[in-house]
Amino acid sequence: MAQRSNRSSRKELPRARILSQANEQVLLACGVDPASLPYLKPKLTHQNLLLEGVRLYAANILKQSMLSIGGDVAVHRHVISGRIELSDCVIMGDLRHYRLLVEKLRLQPGLAALATIIEEQVFQDRTDLRLHLCGKVHQWAALPVIMGILNTTPDSFSDGGLFIDEEKALDHALAMIAQGAGIIDIGGESSRPGADTVDAREEIARVVPVIRKLAARVNIPISIDTTKSAVARAAVHAGACLINDISALSLDRDMLSVAQETGAGLILMHMRGTPKTMQHDTRYDDLLKELYDFFSSRIQHCLDAGLDPSSILVDPGIGFGKDLQGNLLLIKHIGEFRSLKVPVVLGHSRKSFIGGVLDTPVDQRQEGTDAISAWATIKRVDILRVHDVQRTSLVRSMITSILEGV
Repeated sequence: MAQRSNRSSRKELPRARILSQANEQVLLACGVDPASLPYLKPKLTHQNLLLEGVRLYAANILKQSMLSIGGDVAVHRHVISGRIELSDCVIMGDLRHYRLLVEKLRLQPGLAALATIIEEQVFQDRTDLRLHLCGKVHQWAALPVIMGILNTTPDSFSDGGLFIDEEKALDHALAMIAQGAGIIDIGGESSRPGADTVDAREEIARVVPVIRKLAARVNIPISIDTTKSAVARAAVHAGACLINDISALSLDRDMLSVAQETGAGLILMHMRGTPKTMQHDTRYDDLLKELYDFFSSRIQHCLDAGLDPSSILVDPGIGFGKDLQGNLLLIKHIGEFRSLKVPVVLGHSRKSFIGGVLDTPVDQRQEGTDAISAWATIKRVDILRVHDVQRTSLVRSMITSILEGV
């Protein structure tokens, strides 16, 4: 006898669908009382927050507080026995849990500062970009801001030799601005793997005339991509207001002085070694932690020197002292660097790791670049540094429309 179908019996069962994103409209569609929305909405967003180096007393309070309100905290196994002094903690809960946790911590002796740290990480996220550069405020509502790359070099890996001529360089910069670039990044020395350094006078000769002409034509920020303080100073005097230092101040100690004296912003990028040597050792015990520690230290160094917090940015340095898996790991977790509370820059355009994944030469890596730009937009990266501004602008518009439901 043929087996009897159970299709008719399933007709009476509820239909199930996992929601990729739940919001207020979903709740109202269920027929909930609108008065309950302030209570229900925070439960829709679950977040995991890592706190490193928490003292034993605070770790115990965190654990017990979250358990008492329905959340949880992962702590070191020896916290309960008191055999350690410090523990990393992973707090797990929805926004309602975090709000209640902050309230509880403020009532505990000595834990008000910890409550503020948690509150800033979970609740005080920015939605636009505001930079103080050379005494002027630049603000962008549409993120990520697109930073157009302009290499006035004969040997850059992607466009070397194309814009050595001043007028061609100027025309290309203006074209990128017309296509949607909010910042132009000008460099006169290649930083491709294995590249040799260029004399500062030669680098100045390559970039300053272009910067001067461009600054006279546009109002958007101009960035100088250099590791040399002499080049940075000359570029800022010519009209640049942002210094993109791939060494994060490590190759020229006077670079910080340039930022102090001029008020120029600083992009601090992570690189192990120099472009000549950076790919010799790409091993890390914990890549994400090492970069987070590195940036925390560099940011604090700049703040101690008196730099405006809104003039400091970070760049994880994709392709600079990282192997293929390291680059992919950084991109996957790029959103975590927003916890540093400074703008995050991502420079991924046409780089060799894309070719490693897709098996494509440098002139066929735009689709891979676009895919990463889309991912970075979703992860709320602040600035995308790219060669093809027009395509990136289209990617940004499409992803933003999806995220905003337009």
